[in-house]
Amino acid sequence: MKVNIYQKIIFLFFTFLTCLYSSQTVVVRGIARDSLKINNIIGIAVNDTVRKFRDKSFEDEEFKNKNWDKYDELIKKFSTTPDFPEGNYTITAKLTDTLYFYRPRYTTQKYKVADIMKNNIKVILSPAPCIPYKKCDQKKPSKLYAFVGKKIDVASVDQSKYCGISLNSEYKARYTIEQEYAEHYPHSEIIFSAYDHSSLYDYDFINYDTVLLFVGEYCGDLIKDFFFPIYKTTNGRWAAPIKMRDEHYYKNYKPTKIAFEESLYFDITNFSTEHIKYRFPEEYYKIEDGKAIPIMGRYAEDLATLLKEISK
Repeated sequence: MKVNIYQKIIFLFFTFLTCLYSSQTVVVRGIARDSLKINNIIGIAVNDTVRKFRDKSFEDEEFKNKNWDKYDELIKKFSTTPDFPEGNYTITAKLTDTLYFYRPRYTTQKYKVADIMKNNIKVILSPAPCIPYKKCDQKKPSKLYAFVGKKIDVASVDQSKYCGISLNSEYKARYTIEQEYAEHYPHSEIIFSAYDHSSLYDYDFINYDTVLLFVGEYCGDLIKDFFFPIYKTTNGRWAAPIKMRDEHYYKNYKPTKIAFEESLYFDITNFSTEHIKYRFPEEYYKIEDGKAIPIMGRYAEDLATLLKEISK
């Protein structure tokens, strides 16, 4: 009977020590550096708390609306960065916590706080393995496909796997070919890459369901060159309305009167009078009931010919 009592006392004692150990908060001082010695912009977070919170906020709009005001507090409480060039950092955590060390395009490292303090661990972050960008010096495409394409899917490409930093967003696009105006592509669907550098809404092809596309073959890869938003006309052809911002490119190629399908118009209810006059001049648009209805434009085949001539 006494043995059981002693066993219980010992068990409770060790349970108490374990709880005391796991709840003990300490000040961690250590070193974290960039192996390339570029700078020490390294994120250090307790239990990856900040990144988990941020990722959940991006995935869950309701969670973000309810909790985003806590983000700054989380950063102050659970993260820090080392100084430069020594890489010294200080952070408060529990002995049982884990510190995460991360930097974009570098391999993340993590260590238990107890191990960092016991073994005096110095963290040296190294660049993550990456894929070099394909070098292509080809200026003119070996093949050029001009066609009206209907969007099936346009997906953003994760560029973090590549070496270096690109200023352009990369997309992988898949379209059905509705009508061709240049070299024949041997399939009814086409997959190509597209690159964009923070274009305005009107100049980003992903914002349109149907476009006149110019896709060239460069070093064996299909890459989007140019595009025009394109719409059906009453006579069954494809045509593009006038975009005033681009008209200076085509000053020698006059637009023609075109009857677009009745469903085509642009909502101008929130536009100022000056903006309407500039963007939808009455020479090319009929203005009524808060709508700009195109009455002039260029047919797709004419645009294909025009672009070939301009590109020479």
